[in-house]
Amino acid sequence: MNFQTQTKDSLIKEMDEHLFNWAIGDIEQASIKGNAKLAGFILCVCFLDAVAGFYAGVNKEEVKHGSGIRFKNFVNKYLKQYGSEKLYIDLRCGLVHSYAEGGTYVFTDGNKDGKHFDRTPRGKILLNLEDFFEDVKKAYCSYRDDIMKDKSLYDKAKRRYFSLKLMMPKKFQDS
Repeated sequence: MNFQTQTKDSLIKEMDEHLFNWAIGDIEQASIKGNAKLAGFILCVCFLDAVAGFYAGVNKEEVKHGSGIRFKNFVNKYLKQYGSEKLYIDLRCGLVHSYAEGGTYVFTDGNKDGKHFDRTPRGKILLNLEDFFEDVKKAYCSYRDDIMKDKSLYDKAKRRYFSLKLMMPKKFQDS
């Protein structure tokens, strides 16, 4: 498959198999089914960052610049309820790059009583891992549906796909 012959269906198939299924599967195994709860938040934000690159159509030359704008634009479109600025500063930058949260959130998991987004007495926002994970999955699914309807989004995703490729398992072959 090359740039000219890549169809929307084949692009979505590749993205689903090697971006969504692989990344979401890892997040689920590590944090939802496993005990690496903080890793679940970190990996969800990394996944959002990767998908934001497809949304923006980033290529190899652009990948090191404008990540904040890409991330915020994606969140503003598909995860509006989170607020792109705080999610970017406190989770994407703070948690992912500094292993620290910037003061906006308190992380919980297994919170089945609907307290996701509630506020603590000190005003911090509760983020429940399972709810955040589901919202991240829904954001991706909404985005992939939009790729099928919007030629501009398809062109951007295709550009990103062919410029940077996707992580996928490969068999080691002797040279």
